[in-house]
Amino acid sequence: MGKGIALAFKRRYPDMFDDYVERCRRGEVQLGVPYVYRADDHLIVNFPTKQHWRAVSRLDAIVAGLKYLEQHYREWGITSLAVPPLGCGNGQLEWEVVGPTLYRHLARLDIPVELYAPSQAAGEQLNPDQLALALDHDQSPADRARFVEPEWIAIVAILDKLQRQPHHWPVGRVMFQKLTYFATQAGIPTGLDYEAGSYGPYASDLKRMLARLQNNGLVVEEQRGRMLEVRVGATYRDAVEQFRDRMEAWRPAVDRTVDLMARMDTQTSEVAASVHFATTELHECHGRPPLASEVLETVEEWKAGRNPPLDRQAIIQALLVLALRGWIEIELDKEFEPLVESIIVP
Repeated sequence: MGKGIALAFKRRYPDMFDDYVERCRRGEVQLGVPYVYRADDHLIVNFPTKQHWRAVSRLDAIVAGLKYLEQHYREWGITSLAVPPLGCGNGQLEWEVVGPTLYRHLARLDIPVELYAPSQAAGEQLNPDQLALALDHDQSPADRARFVEPEWIAIVAILDKLQRQPHHWPVGRVMFQKLTYFATQAGIPTGLDYEAGSYGPYASDLKRMLARLQNNGLVVEEQRGRMLEVRVGATYRDAVEQFRDRMEAWRPAVDRTVDLMARMDTQTSEVAASVHFATTELHECHGRPPLASEVLETVEEWKAGRNPPLDRQAIIQALLVLALRGWIEIELDKEFEPLVESIIVP
C-alpha cells in the first residue's frame, strides 16, 4: 500500500493497514483473493492487483479477484459497491482496453455498483449501458500518457489475422520480433528502434511492450512444445472497438504485413527480416539501391557464427520475395544472376 488509492486508505484507516501487514506476514494476502475489512459502519474490500506496490498489475489477476468477489459478496454482507478503475493508475493498465472487462464482471452483481473511470474517460470510451455503471472520477490528469498506444492494437490485429490463416505457423517470441519489425517498416509507428542481433533485427524495448500487452490481456503466451506461442488475448475485441477509428489508417500496413508473414515460419521470418535490415542499411550507407550480391554477402557475414548456419538459398529466396513484393529495392548484378536460376519464389 505504498502509492495511489491504497496509500490513501492506509493513511485514513491505520488499523486496516495493521491488519493488512499481519495478513501479509501470515501469507494470507494473495492475488485473485480479495478480502473484507470492517471499518466503522461500512466494509472495505481489499483487492490485491499486484505482487509488489512498485510492480504493474495484470488483468488476469484482477479478473480472478472479480470472480472471487462475485462468489463471496453476499456472505460478506455487501449491499452496494464503489470500485476504482482497478489497475489503471499506477498498475499501468489501459482503461480503454480493460474497462469493458471490469464492467462485464461487475454487471453480474445484483447490487448497486459504481465503477469509477479515470478522468476524461467515462463519457468518451463506454457505451450508454456501461455509463450507467461507470462514473467520472478524477483519478489522473486528462493528458496522462497511455500505457498501451493504439498502434500496438494494430500489432495485435496482425497477430489475430495470422492466427485466422488456415495453416498458419505458431508465432513465438522470435517471430513476434520479426512481425513487429515488418509492421514498423510498413508504417505502423511502434516507436521501436532496431539493431542487428543474433536472430536478425532486434528491438530491446519490445520485451517491455510485450509485457504491457500481456498485462492488459491483449496477448497471452502459451506453452507449445519447447516454445512459448504468442496468441491474441481476451481483451483484444474490446480494444478494437475502442480504437477502431484510429486503426483504420493502419489497415493497409496491417494487411501488407499479414500477406508477407503468412508465408513464413520462425526461420524464414528471421532470414527475411535480416535481408530487409541489411538492404536498408546498405542503401542508407551508399545512397543507392544495393546490388543483390552486396546484400547476400552482408547477410552471410552477419550470420557467419550462427548455429546452425543459414542456407544461402534461403537468403537468396528472401531477397527475391522481398524485392518482388516491393519491400526492398535492389539491383540484380551479373554476379548474382546465376544464383537465382533454381530458386522458386512462392
